[in-house]
Amino acid sequence: MPTSRTARNTPPPYVVWRKQLALGTQLLLGLLQTPFYGSPFAPRGIHAVRHWHRKACRALAVEVKTHGEAQPGVLYICNHISWLDIPVLGSQLPGVRFLSKSEVRTWPLIGWLATRAGSLFIQRGQAQDTVPQIATALKQGHSILIFPEGTTTNGLSLRRFHPRLLQAAYAANAAIQPIALRYLDAHGTPNPRVAYIDDDSFNDTLQRIVQESGLCAELHFLPVIHPEDTPRSQLANTAHARIAEALPHVSLPQK
Repeated sequence: MPTSRTARNTPPPYVVWRKQLALGTQLLLGLLQTPFYGSPFAPRGIHAVRHWHRKACRALAVEVKTHGEAQPGVLYICNHISWLDIPVLGSQLPGVRFLSKSEVRTWPLIGWLATRAGSLFIQRGQAQDTVPQIATALKQGHSILIFPEGTTTNGLSLRRFHPRLLQAAYAANAAIQPIALRYLDAHGTPNPRVAYIDDDSFNDTLQRIVQESGLCAELHFLPVIHPEDTPRSQLANTAHARIAEALPHVSLPQK
């Protein structure tokens, strides 16, 4: 199992520059298109947002493979590795609304695109204030995706899931679908170079991604969980166990 994030199988410089140019072009196209597709929740908007995510993955030469089937109108919970998770998941989940940390809203261009795509934003330490927003969106039939670890990892570990935001599923009488995500290199080995962790900047992670060849994102859509009378902590533990089972390479938190 690899633990290093040093360069491997670096493609020729022209390939790296082509990826960077393609992603920059896609970001600008997103900025130009957003005023014209109207609501991100209308059919035209849903198609435009999903298409943009797919093009972003293609620009970075990220192949996306899926297992299982995503269910609509649910609360998705997924392990979190990188900002790349957003286009990867968005390319497969039409109409999904992401819950992002509040500082993403201030990122140049990306913050604007996230807002126009219907993202919800959470401030650190104010999860309880966000639960009603998530519940309202679920009641309106939207799918919401949260990262219950509360932070990113290198993809080789899985942190405990914080259960507080799962309260929204109870309030909206909505099902929960766990999603397991991992990134693989050209040899099918878990790839930690995609991670956006520690003191990484957006550009740090981007430079590692564009220097990868044969990068693959693998998604496992797992069976839905119906909250009913299950305590939040037990619900979080069940989802955590299902994702861990789908990611046998990860290390788990100490009990």
